[in-house]
Amino acid sequence: MSLTGSNSARAELEDKRVFLVVSASDDRRAIFNKWIDKHITSATVHVSSDGRDALFKLENAPPNVLIIDAKLPKLDGLAVVDQLLKARNPAKKKNDFSIVISVDLPDEEHFVDDVVRGQVQFVPESVNEEKFTHCLTKALNRVSMSGDLEYHLHFLAPGQILFREGDIAKSVYVVRRGRLCAYKGSEESPAQLGEIHIGEFVGEMAHINQEPRSASVKALEDCELIEIPNGSLDLVLFSKPAWAQALMRTLSRRLKRINETLAKTSQK
Repeated sequence: MSLTGSNSARAELEDKRVFLVVSASDDRRAIFNKWIDKHITSATVHVSSDGRDALFKLENAPPNVLIIDAKLPKLDGLAVVDQLLKARNPAKKKNDFSIVISVDLPDEEHFVDDVVRGQVQFVPESVNEEKFTHCLTKALNRVSMSGDLEYHLHFLAPGQILFREGDIAKSVYVVRRGRLCAYKGSEESPAQLGEIHIGEFVGEMAHINQEPRSASVKALEDCELIEIPNGSLDLVLFSKPAWAQALMRTLSRRLKRINETLAKTSQK
């Protein structure tokens, strides 16, 4: 049974993965395209090689995430971004697209407010796959938050932290893709508590007990999670029996794991 809800809700979750990659370099367009396809499922990637063509595509088929080099022929990349932000429709939510600008020496005076809001990110021209993937997840998470659904997608790259021990719990998550691990203590010397797999809930105990997070959780591989704000959880579980069943299975597995650990400890 699907955990993604109705067809319309599933479509709204899936349709926010359209990228426009703008670079005069064939090699850079190819490597960015490769990294997106590798780490983001169901991604649609469009490309452009100059600023004027990019601006035309942005006006006629706006993506969710724009990845653009600062130096471009015909129209500078920073000028493209400036026009895009100025043309933003104030009637729409300001979170409906994200921008990643590739430049070695970013001008700190450019797009200050948009950088603070997280809508614009700067990355070096020599960005590696890990840093690029982290930027993608940040960009997609921001776009995903713009909908009016009771839940939305949350993306993590390998090694990224979902939440830390002691954090105030604001959401509960369902693993839709990938694998995570729970641990206590520091990242340098963690005490592993177990792995979390597809179909399992994450962070439900803090919500149930109304307490801070009792452990930290990080991604072991590329992950997609359904994030449900605490205020929406009861309604979502009531309206989606499959999710309620998944929660019960998760709690059952955790209880079984605790009992097995206690049994091993008592035998020592």
